[in-house]
Amino acid sequence: MASIVFHRPSNKRKNRVNSDKLFDFGNFAIPESMNTTLSGAFRDNIRNFLQNFAEIEEYTVHEKPVWNTSLFSEKEGVFSLYTVEETVENSIDPFCDLCELSGWGHHFVCKRKYYFIIPAKNDWNTPLDEDFALYDSHYLYGLIHCNGYGHLICINGLKNNSNLFTADDSMELWERLCTLLKARSIAAHCFSRTEAIDRILIYGAAYGKSWFEKWGYKFSSGSPGTTEHKYNAEIRSLSSLSLDKLISDFKKKKSTIRVQEMIEMYRKLSETPLVTISDLFKFVLVFQSRIRTDNSNGCMFNSETGECPMGFQTFVNSMTKDCRWSAKRLENVLFVIIDQLKEHKPNGMSRQELRDESRKCIGDTGLIDFVLKSIKCFAVDNQIIRRSVNPLSRLTEFTICEISSIGPGLNLTKDLQFLTKNVLAAGYSETQVILASNHFVKEWPVVTGKIVDQSMKLICKVLPSFDEMETELKRRLSPGEVVVVEPWITIADLKMVAQCALRDTYCIMDEFEVDQIGGLRKIEDEKVLFSVLEPGAQVWVRGHGLDLHTELRYEDGGRKTSTVSNGGGGQ
Repeated sequence: MASIVFHRPSNKRKNRVNSDKLFDFGNFAIPESMNTTLSGAFRDNIRNFLQNFAEIEEYTVHEKPVWNTSLFSEKEGVFSLYTVEETVENSIDPFCDLCELSGWGHHFVCKRKYYFIIPAKNDWNTPLDEDFALYDSHYLYGLIHCNGYGHLICINGLKNNSNLFTADDSMELWERLCTLLKARSIAAHCFSRTEAIDRILIYGAAYGKSWFEKWGYKFSSGSPGTTEHKYNAEIRSLSSLSLDKLISDFKKKKSTIRVQEMIEMYRKLSETPLVTISDLFKFVLVFQSRIRTDNSNGCMFNSETGECPMGFQTFVNSMTKDCRWSAKRLENVLFVIIDQLKEHKPNGMSRQELRDESRKCIGDTGLIDFVLKSIKCFAVDNQIIRRSVNPLSRLTEFTICEISSIGPGLNLTKDLQFLTKNVLAAGYSETQVILASNHFVKEWPVVTGKIVDQSMKLICKVLPSFDEMETELKRRLSPGEVVVVEPWITIADLKMVAQCALRDTYCIMDEFEVDQIGGLRKIEDEKVLFSVLEPGAQVWVRGHGLDLHTELRYEDGGRKTSTVSNGGGGQ
């Protein structure tokens, strides 16, 4: 991506929400919940989607139109999924570095790119920034070219005070969007070592596969010489590593005592035996999720105090049963209380002190009193908030402390980081192979052999002339374009459909004319389609009018000088 910073115009403002186009986050982009069927190719579906499920904003982003799909949840209120359309011929950066990184640099330049963004929560009430492409804090940020190939650029979750926007929630929405719009292939890449550690190494050590593979993405590339077989073997080897062997391997290292104590501590906390690295990491991750979202039916036991802290969401839900205030208002008070206690660590605050400070932010004293009265002991993120009586003053006090109070030395996040960076990364060769294997791809293949809703899909792939391939188009062929047609049309009709689709998609084909279907063996124009072609088949298309003089030829800008045999033409 080009490192260009744009300036926001002063007249930029956010549109009001249209209640007719306000959609539930939980089921948005699930086909059964949509009134309109998106059964075409991506280039057509995205237009239909914007027309029916988005509102165009009154401002543009560097002259690119911006559409706003308003989503809501009871917990978070209303927020925006933005779609930005970029017309490549008008762009100052028409090529795609991400395609080059993904091995798709040989694809012909698409005429349009579509960016999908859910900004970080701090930016929900402001228009989309013109330098959105430079941000790595978006909850969701993806790009799909009009041929259906795209990139998951960043995915994040809200780390504090919410169980809505976890990375899993953002990814779930992205998956539904890609499936609904009929994306063809999406590449995901970890751009930082920290992201690679979180998404690939920690998750891989726990579950024997990367976080991306949970969503159907498959290994695509890594360090030189790393194949998918080698990657899978290394990640399985690491996750099956015996904890006893790990302790033995670190006997002569400075960290040996800490490693051993940490493992033994988690073994005592676990109800089932922890034998391997996979057992240990899964236990810590599940334990951590109970603190953050309280998705379990049980609760965490504090061996020091005998108290059982409620998860944050369970605590909020319990209060809503006994009061007139909404969950959102209760949460707002809790966040104020948490912030106040953090400022006064480690001494804590009396009830009166905490009440007085909270009133500076919350005007409803009845609401404050109710929340303070309800607090006994609850957990949020890596903190426990507790109400107790000071034995000397006999006053009610509130304190906040790290989760380490559950057991000596227990800090879930820090323990995971220590084991990952100082044990796995420092002591085992498998780790380096896994961290370098940071590129994953998911495909949505065209279904073959089926006529659906009285239509069939074909992939129309241009076969240049022998002279064109020998002189101008020496690289691997660009992928074919999806067309959706009625099975009873003729080959002559298919020519026109394919010609329109190719012209609509690629800059190099702006004036391309289809002469024949069937490559070197021409299929007669009067033939009915389903009598000669199976649904989902790839069809060779020949014609004339390719713009061999345009600079907008390949997505990588033609930077690749090596050539690949056109053979059958891969993706």
